[in-house]
Amino acid sequence: MATLLLTNFINSTPEIMESDEEILLKKIKFGLFLSFQIPSIICHLFLIYHLIHDRLLRVALRNHVILVLLILNFLLVTIDLSIVLDFLYIGYIREKTVQVCQTWNLLDSFLSNSSSFLMLWASIERHIIIFHDRQFHNTQLKRILLHYTPLVIIFIYTFSFYIVVIFFYSGCSNAAHFRSDVMFCGKACYVHQNVTLSVFELTTHRILSSMLIFVFSFALVARIIIRKLRRHQRVRWQQQRKMTVQFLCISILYFLGTLPPGVGELLHVLSGERTDGHESEVQEEIFLYLFYFTSLLLPFVCLMSLPEVYAKLFCLKRRNRVEKGPSVEGRDRA
Repeated sequence: MATLLLTNFINSTPEIMESDEEILLKKIKFGLFLSFQIPSIICHLFLIYHLIHDRLLRVALRNHVILVLLILNFLLVTIDLSIVLDFLYIGYIREKTVQVCQTWNLLDSFLSNSSSFLMLWASIERHIIIFHDRQFHNTQLKRILLHYTPLVIIFIYTFSFYIVVIFFYSGCSNAAHFRSDVMFCGKACYVHQNVTLSVFELTTHRILSSMLIFVFSFALVARIIIRKLRRHQRVRWQQQRKMTVQFLCISILYFLGTLPPGVGELLHVLSGERTDGHESEVQEEIFLYLFYFTSLLLPFVCLMSLPEVYAKLFCLKRRNRVEKGPSVEGRDRA
């Protein structure tokens, strides 16, 4: 039976009946994502290169999570989003196999949720770095336990969770559930078939994490302002203000990219209206795409929060102007 279902899915040719409004909306999303994708990829590469190549930036603990976030979102923008663009362009999944759909679900779920968990840890660790750095990061052992170990735990947990529920969950059949004419092939079957598991994932991985990111980020701003007022540390405040404001912008990006889709999906699952893989209309047309904007905009916000890298960008521009200057003068004299 499973073999028959798998064969039917592979050989199925989607009969897409879309209204003019749906076709237009797909074209708009395709054009919008494509126009942002290329600049975002360039900015991702620019930041990743300098965060790795520049020793001062590389050894700074505050930049480690940002670097990992950029790498994860770079993969999401280059691989995951490219599959989405192909889907928006032709209207269905090009490779109609269960393995492709499972891999796509794993890729998207792992990258997006790991990124959210890392951002949550970053919002917590910022408190440690700014207020308790000497107490918690003053030895190599403490740095391993309190800085590197949480990153490893996040990756192991997220990958293990999604590899199990997408590839090895036996409570339903992905072969019977997947469709080739909807985003993520309709998502893995556990999302709509196992309410308890789905509610756990949505509340902990998306809703709770996004709310905690928001809370810890604003708490950081409040603590810095209170400390400034108490100690009148103008110089230190000037150094921390830009980093804190830009980190707050990153937090808002993640909050907007994860909370609405998480709440929308949770309401849809709890309503029990559909278990055939279809999302609600607002979820399918809008919310499923929100986190891609977070990934696309992330490098630009990070660039503004890293004045050392931002300065190098202006140095490149000035160098190009200087190099072009003599050639222009030479032409005028000639």
